[in-house]
Amino acid sequence: MNDRVLVEALRAGDPGALAALYDAHAESVYRYCRCLLRDADSAQVALRDALIAAEAHAGLLADPGMLRPWLYALARSECRRRRIAGPQAAGEALAGAPEPADPADADLRIMAWNAVQSLPAADREVLELDTRHGLSAAGLAAVLGIPARRLDAVREQARDRLRDAVTAEILAMKGPYDCPRRARILTGFTGELTPDMREHLVRHLARCETCAPHRSRQVSAAKVFELLPQVTLPESLRVRVLSCFVDPELFLYRRYVARRSQALDGAGFPLPGDRKPRVWPRAVACTVAAVTTLVAIAGIFEYFGKEVGGLPGVATAAFPPEGKPPVLPWRRAEADATAGPELGRTAGLPLDVARVTPRARLISPATETTRLLPTVGGLPTTWPDVEPTWSTHDPVPSPPPGEPTQGPGDPGSHPPTPGPTAQPTQPTVRPTVRPTVRPTRPTVHPPRHTPTPTPTEDPVPTPVPQPTPTVSPAPPPTTPAS
Repeated sequence: MNDRVLVEALRAGDPGALAALYDAHAESVYRYCRCLLRDADSAQVALRDALIAAEAHAGLLADPGMLRPWLYALARSECRRRRIAGPQAAGEALAGAPEPADPADADLRIMAWNAVQSLPAADREVLELDTRHGLSAAGLAAVLGIPARRLDAVREQARDRLRDAVTAEILAMKGPYDCPRRARILTGFTGELTPDMREHLVRHLARCETCAPHRSRQVSAAKVFELLPQVTLPESLRVRVLSCFVDPELFLYRRYVARRSQALDGAGFPLPGDRKPRVWPRAVACTVAAVTTLVAIAGIFEYFGKEVGGLPGVATAAFPPEGKPPVLPWRRAEADATAGPELGRTAGLPLDVARVTPRARLISPATETTRLLPTVGGLPTTWPDVEPTWSTHDPVPSPPPGEPTQGPGDPGSHPPTPGPTAQPTQPTVRPTVRPTVRPTRPTVHPPRHTPTPTPTEDPVPTPVPQPTPTVSPAPPPTTPAS
C-alpha cells in the first residue's frame, strides 16, 4: 500500500489503515524520536501521539505524497513538547550495540559518537534526517519548517561543525606532542573531551599552522552516522500503540492529543515553534468589545442630551421646569391642566401653544357645558398678561374632512374662540377654554347625509345655543405662599 492509498484509507476511516501505517513508517519515525529525545520511553510516547495526530488530521494533508515527511513533522512537534534528556555517555550508548567485526572499529565508533553528541541539537537533527532517513530536499525543508532556499546553507553549516568535532576528537586521541598550545588545552584529558576542552580546541584549529592541516580533511557525514549504534523498534510496541486506538478509556486522551496538535499550516504541516497561529487573546477581544460599548453609550447620551437640554429653563418631556416638582408620568395630564403656560427665557410664547391644534375641537356637543379647570389648592389659575399667540414655526395638520375649518386670517393676531362670547372683565380671572394636552374627540359625529348649510368662503361654525357659563364670584386673587 503506497502513501497515497494509505492517506485515502485514513481519511475514509478504514479499520486496517492504522496497522498499515504503523508497519510502513513506525520504525523510521521511532529512530528519529530517539535521536531527538535520547530516551526510549519518551520516544515511544512521542511515536504513539504522532500516530494519533496523523489519524485525526489526515484530511488536512494537502499532498498525500508527502505522508512520510508529514509523519516526521508530527513526531518532531511531539518531541519538542517533552523535556530533552541530558547527553548520554558513549559507553552506555554503545553497551547494547553488536560487536564490530574489526576491533579497531570500536575506537572509531566511540569517536563518532562523541563527535555527534557534541553538536548542537539543530545540526544533529539536520544530519540525522539527511544521512539516515533519505528524505528529499523538499521533504527535509518541510520537516524542519524552513524555506527550501535555506536548506543548502543549513546543511553546509552542520557538516562543517561535524568536521571540526571529528578533527578535535582525532587530535585529542593523537596526543599533544607536536603543538605546545594544544598540549595546554588538553591538560587533564582522561580519554573524553569536556565541552570547554572541545570548544577551545576547535577555536585553536583555525589559528594554528600545525593543527590546521588536520581540519582540511574531508569528513563524510554518512560514514560518521553509520558508525553510530542502530536503533531497533521494540516488538511489543506495536500492540501497545494500536490498542490505544480501540481502548474506550483513552478516547478523551486521543481527543486531547488531536486538539493539541491542530496548529497546522495550509499544507497540513505543524507550525514551527517560533510561529504561533494568529488568534487574538480573549482579553484583547473583551477589551475591544467594552470600548466599543462605551463609545456607543457616550454617543447615545450626546445625541439625546442635545434634545433634552437644548433650551435652558424650558420644561421638556424628560425634566420639569426649573423650580417645579417632578411630575409622575401617570399624573402628567392633571398637572398640565392645572399649571399655567410656561414662558421661555428667550421667547414670549407659552410652551407647546404652537403644538396644540384646537381647530378640530371648536365644536363640541350641545350637551356639554364649559367647565372651569380645577386649580391647585382651590384657587383659580391666574393667567399672565401676555396674550398667547399662535406660532407658525410648526406646520398645523389639516383637519379631517367633514369638519369646518377656520377662515382665512392671521392666526397669530387673535386666538380662536369657541363662539361670539363677551370679553371677560377684570380681574383677570376668566374661564379657561384652552383644551387639555390630550383631549378625547367626542364620539358623536354629525351625520354625513343630513343637509348642512353650504359653507361660505370664510366658513364659520354655526353658533349653537349654549348656556352661558356663570362665573361664581371668587375671592380676590392671592399669591400662594411659596
